[in-house]
Amino acid sequence: MNKKNKQVSYRSISILAIIVGGCGIILQLMPGWEFFSFFLSVPVLGGLISGSSGYEEQDRQQLRRSYKTAYEGLLLVIMFAYGFIEFSKWLAPTNGALKFLNGHWCGLMFAVMCALMGIAGLQGKSRETSA
Repeated sequence: MNKKNKQVSYRSISILAIIVGGCGIILQLMPGWEFFSFFLSVPVLGGLISGSSGYEEQDRQQLRRSYKTAYEGLLLVIMFAYGFIEFSKWLAPTNGALKFLNGHWCGLMFAVMCALMGIAGLQGKSRETSA
């Protein structure tokens, strides 16, 4: 019996990261599922990052480049959220959103980071194939 050593490609992990990031954000909106969202996002993000030893050299380089893009996107998301929080202090109707952001920031950050790393990975792959 011939057993093949199956490797997960960087592209498939990137797609999984986008799906899990989106699901993580949605699960943050459901009461009682916040913890599940956190524990869904962290392993996928960790698998995306730590799986680099099994990736081909081209995929490892793409992963390093996607860090920069993902962290730039995360910085923009954080800046927008901080601006929204500061703006919400003056508006009473946005108090619910403000409480939500303050109560779910950790899970949201992991879910958004997961989605951004996946998007950055797929964008880099599409640039390489089009060039």
